[in-house]
Amino acid sequence: MERVRLKSTTTVIPAKSTSRSCLHFLSNFDLLYSELFYDPMVFYFKAGSDAIDGLKASLSQVLVHYPVLAGRVKAGEDGRLWVDCNDEGIVVIEAVADARFDEWNSLIDCPLEKDLNMGSDTVIADYSSAPLLRIQLTTFQCGGLAIGYGWCHVCIDSPSAIHFMKSWFELHRGLTISSEPSFDSRLLKAQSPPRITHFVKDYISISKQHTTEKDAGTAGPSVTTDLQIRTFIVKVDAMNELLQEVQKGPWGYERPTSFECLAALCWKSMTDARNLADDALTTYSYPVDVRVRWQPSLASGFFGNATHLSCVAAKARDIKHSHLSYVAKLLRDDSKAANSGYLHSVVDFLQTEMDQGKAIGFNSDFYGGRDVQGTDFSVYPIYSMDFGHGQPLHYSFTLDPMFGDGIAAIFPTPGIAQEFMITISMAASHLQQLLNNPLFKRFLL
Repeated sequence: MERVRLKSTTTVIPAKSTSRSCLHFLSNFDLLYSELFYDPMVFYFKAGSDAIDGLKASLSQVLVHYPVLAGRVKAGEDGRLWVDCNDEGIVVIEAVADARFDEWNSLIDCPLEKDLNMGSDTVIADYSSAPLLRIQLTTFQCGGLAIGYGWCHVCIDSPSAIHFMKSWFELHRGLTISSEPSFDSRLLKAQSPPRITHFVKDYISISKQHTTEKDAGTAGPSVTTDLQIRTFIVKVDAMNELLQEVQKGPWGYERPTSFECLAALCWKSMTDARNLADDALTTYSYPVDVRVRWQPSLASGFFGNATHLSCVAAKARDIKHSHLSYVAKLLRDDSKAANSGYLHSVVDFLQTEMDQGKAIGFNSDFYGGRDVQGTDFSVYPIYSMDFGHGQPLHYSFTLDPMFGDGIAAIFPTPGIAQEFMITISMAASHLQQLLNNPLFKRFLL
């Protein structure tokens, strides 16, 4: 028996014409994320089942401020993708769940999550007709509300997604948007002529003639590994101990960040759990927000993919057999190297390769059982999202096998600073080894 029943599907358009019948330029960073799928996340609220009509009305209002989201992706004569800001709108689904929040010890354990976001139908069959944003509003028997939020990565990165949600909730409560979005994506345009002054290590290019028709027609590689997903809590005391472990280690340094420490812990313990050969190469990839690093700097409300995926590689022996502080310092040094000069070289490298008709990929294997994809959602004001019924009880990014087999995503927890959740997706056999890993058990179990 289905426990989530879909009631209706509607299209929400801007409350008034945006008068922006134009093509929105997609930067090279945008085009890196042109895979044909949505990124799904879910916000859970204690109450809100009575707010559906109002949320749809405020969505219509906020789209006036975000005309790109109401558009559709089109291909220009040269094949480059753009967004046609044509006010076609976004999709909103209403659903009812035959469940209550108190059925589970924690909403982390909610087994319905994939059904709270379009049934996790993440694949986009045709960009030209697909909405760039899909919202599912699911009411629960307890009066709670889950807001499923699926966004098309080709024109939205995580900071942009959170920025939009914040604006929506502010308008819904009758407030003024605290930070208007900026859509000047041409600020990230390649230099003319391109000037590549740094070696670009994070991306690879390949002639499109080497890709098969099967590859070109799929949204992502077929993942046959039996994946398991688990979420763990890093308590405040454990987090403080972890920070001290890195800072006082043989490669320690002053003021390690929570991300550096948690990412190092995940990379090291996941590499151990996979029992990789010492000579195997393992890569940790993670997004770097370009907004504050680009010169001239971008507006804090810059909307679009201002995200560079950095990939730092090491031999498995160095990750497995070195102290945790060594792994953290690898990440610290790699992040510091992603300065404005390097980022400009990245954009120009991408332009040069695309001008030669080449396809671009990330220099990391998301499906090979060696690398780790990390991301840090804890830097976003997730638990300040309030549409008038209080902050979220829980937030999650709904992982899918399509996204890879070595994911370590870091999230904040509601109401407790310096406490974190880490969601890990790995092959089932490797995850069992991870649960027995002494370092992992020390801080996360």
